Amino acid sequence: MEIIKKQINKNLIKINLGTAINSENSDVIGSVELDIETQAQFIEMINTLLDAKNLHIILDMSNISYIDSSGLWSLFESHKKAEQKLGKIVLLNPTKDVLRVLEITKMSTKIAVFTNEKEAIKTFAA
Repeated sequence: MEIIKKQINKNLIKINLGTAINSENSDVIGSVELDIETQAQFIEMINTLLDAKNLHIILDMSNISYIDSSGLWSLFESHKKAEQKLGKIVLLNPTKDVLRVLEITKMSTKIAVFTNEKEAIKTFAA
């Protein structure tokens, strides 16, 4: 799993996940699954950011093609840890299938989900 972190402002970071980094524009490309095989790496990455005082995170989910119960657990644990540190994690652009899982499991009632980056950024200003 490849990760690109982009500083939006001094208090906000955006994370993109994928399988490779595009050498032309330094974006991540390729579908990735948030499942039992990748959840430990995901949790470690989020914990590293939170421990480094990056407490406000937008997680761009546009390259996440599949999520299972361990992926849901890792999202929820990351969300809880951010809240404990007075931070916040929001989800941006989940694919149709991932959004369906987030809605069926009611995860979308716990963690805010956005389809518009500007709207996601506004939630941190409140």
